[in-house]
Amino acid sequence: MNSFKKLTKIAIGFVFLLPLVILYSCSDDDNFADVVPDFSEAIIRSFEVDGEFAEINHTTASISMTLPAGTDLSSIQVDLVTPEGTSVSPESGSTVDFSDGPVIFTTQAQNGANREYTAMLAAYGDPKILEFSIGENSGDVDHANNTITIDIGSQDGDITNLTPNFIIPEGTSVDIASGVSRDFSRPVVYTVLSNDGFTANEYTVNVNQIEAPKITSFAIGESEAVIDNEENTIYLALSAGTDITGLSPEIQVPEGQSLSPESGEEFDFTEPVEYTVTNSEGITKTYTVTIEAQDVDPIFYAFLGEQEDIASLIDDDAKAAATWMQNTYGEDFKYISFAEITAQNMAEIKVAMLYYLTPAEDVGYSATPNNVSTLLPSGLRSGATRAQVLKNWVKAGGDMLIAGDATPFIFSLDRVPADFSAPREPGNYVYSEFGCAESSGCVDGGKPADDIWGLGMRPENNSEDRRNHPVFDGLSFQNDEFLALQNSATREVRLIWWQHFDGILEPSCCGQDAALNFEQTMAATKFGTLATVGDAFGYGAILWNRTDQGNHVRFENQIATDFKGSIFSIENTIVGYEWDSNGTTNDYQSNIEDFTKNILAYLYNLED
Repeated sequence: MNSFKKLTKIAIGFVFLLPLVILYSCSDDDNFADVVPDFSEAIIRSFEVDGEFAEINHTTASISMTLPAGTDLSSIQVDLVTPEGTSVSPESGSTVDFSDGPVIFTTQAQNGANREYTAMLAAYGDPKILEFSIGENSGDVDHANNTITIDIGSQDGDITNLTPNFIIPEGTSVDIASGVSRDFSRPVVYTVLSNDGFTANEYTVNVNQIEAPKITSFAIGESEAVIDNEENTIYLALSAGTDITGLSPEIQVPEGQSLSPESGEEFDFTEPVEYTVTNSEGITKTYTVTIEAQDVDPIFYAFLGEQEDIASLIDDDAKAAATWMQNTYGEDFKYISFAEITAQNMAEIKVAMLYYLTPAEDVGYSATPNNVSTLLPSGLRSGATRAQVLKNWVKAGGDMLIAGDATPFIFSLDRVPADFSAPREPGNYVYSEFGCAESSGCVDGGKPADDIWGLGMRPENNSEDRRNHPVFDGLSFQNDEFLALQNSATREVRLIWWQHFDGILEPSCCGQDAALNFEQTMAATKFGTLATVGDAFGYGAILWNRTDQGNHVRFENQIATDFKGSIFSIENTIVGYEWDSNGTTNDYQSNIEDFTKNILAYLYNLED
């Protein structure tokens, strides 16, 4: 009984408390107040500059945008869109300075919500060259015309190998970096690219170098002296019996330079005479002039080689050719090392051969489409002293045979205008093929004897039939089509030559009319192409004629008209002009020897 009463009291109590719990819960719901504002009313819906919209990240409250290259970040007009009734600072339409970094935009909604957006604006790099200098010489940068002009002194370096320094803006790149040497003898173009990937500017750099003091020409009547600008010597050999006690030389110096004694003054040249040239900077150079009346005219055949004598020649092909010349011409032969190429030494040479083929030895001579002159030793590259001596010698009447890796020497002589740092175009007659150009070249082994290389001599290979020319005396042609020169099992080769002149001459290829056009433009005679070529495609052998006796109306006006000497060049070693067969047998070695002897005899007997 007592237990029941106790449970009854507890139950009554629970029922009494239940409404209070329910009442308390209802009272809590009724008193809740939502004081959190609606932040969707405080956003920046769009951020616009010059019709372009920025990227907005509402989660991080950030705005980012990259503007076109060259944009002035210190003065950006922004157009903003916010919900109705929401204000923003800086306000829409205002001009904002972003040059010092991000800018905070603060919104304020009518419901009390506010937010700070961080706006980060940048500009792609403005592609331009800000400063340009060579040594201590500063260039004049003209941004309106995208040109840079810089004047340098005659002693401020070799204009064909100058190293400029320049500054470009952040966010840009340039095709050829600051600090890289280039040939500035012609205008040079730099392309600066913005990091937007498509905005670019080209700047054309013109370097004007004051000419160093020099004598460019020294002549007695029709006889031209050989000038050595490194040794500062001038040498002239006159025919036997000439009275040298009262000679009046005609002397030329660059415009703006003075000469003492002056051109035309009469002197006794039984002893050397000194001439001093002064350029516009006041820098002087004194030449020692030696004139001799020789008992005989220049008569010697010479081989020009890198080492001091034939026995020391590293290249096996050069050694084989030089040895053959020595054995063939005996007392009429002289070997002249590159170091011994001087005006006086060359004065007694009638014909010189310059030849080597170095892939097997890999002596470091290599070429690229930008600098084929690196197939030449430094002293024979364009503008170098030994090259200048030989150029003066050829202009005075010396004749040359050049072949193998040495064929780019035609450019060192300035007989063919070419700038390998610029695109091929009219007036720039760079080679069109650069196969096997690296220092190791190509060395092919295991070739069958019926794989015959030679000089293609079909009539359609040239402007006319050349097979009866004296350079082919005593030689026969395979199938009456090509002169066989090489079938050894192991062969060295470089494929560096003119395939054709597309974009340079018109017509450029590949008929007799194209060959004739080339000949008239260059004052040259084409002597064939590769053995397997059936038309006038390519230039395997060329005679570069003297230019002082009148030229065709098409003649290239960049070529000097005072070359009294001629040059025969064998342009591509795939014609098979290789003197040493690398331990294998060439069945046509005698053709190489007879062909060479004919060329040298033809050159020797030309009138100068």
